[in-house]
Amino acid sequence: MTAKPMVAETPVTIEYLERLPNFISICASWTFGQWGCQSNGSYEQTRGEFEAATKNSMPLTLIAIENALPVGMVTLADRDFDGKSHLSPWLKSLFVHPFHRKKGIATLLIERLEHEAFRLGYKSLYLITEDARVLYEKSGWLAIDNVHTAYGAAALMEKVLPTPPHLRTATPGRK
Repeated sequence: MTAKPMVAETPVTIEYLERLPNFISICASWTFGQWGCQSNGSYEQTRGEFEAATKNSMPLTLIAIENALPVGMVTLADRDFDGKSHLSPWLKSLFVHPFHRKKGIATLLIERLEHEAFRLGYKSLYLITEDARVLYEKSGWLAIDNVHTAYGAAALMEKVLPTPPHLRTATPGRK
């Protein structure tokens, strides 16, 4: 029996798009191709949203990198669905390149975005999904309403952000 050679998987790192401006056009292309071209958006408008991304306010975009190439992204935004403009902030534009799906990258991006939202002082997040409800439920999100988008029926989901363990304070007299 011949043993298969061990191939070390390259770790995926998550970085702020602000630090990698050369990937702005890729994020804009992914987003516009996935959603914008179907909702009367423009590539230029989409690109402008990513050009405005920072690490200390919204919009905040994270990009997953593997072998020095972008493989996925997600954005924290003030708004994402006009029908629920009183809710904020939103997880939006979660996208993993088809060649890199089923590797846990979406979950890594979701978890890191939740951490970033908490770091910025938010206690909960919202999102709209037409087809990825199960993915978000696995990460602790709850469907709170059914809505209709330009793409069809969708779930409005919420996640109350847990306090990270290193920030929790012990209650006196409790262990």
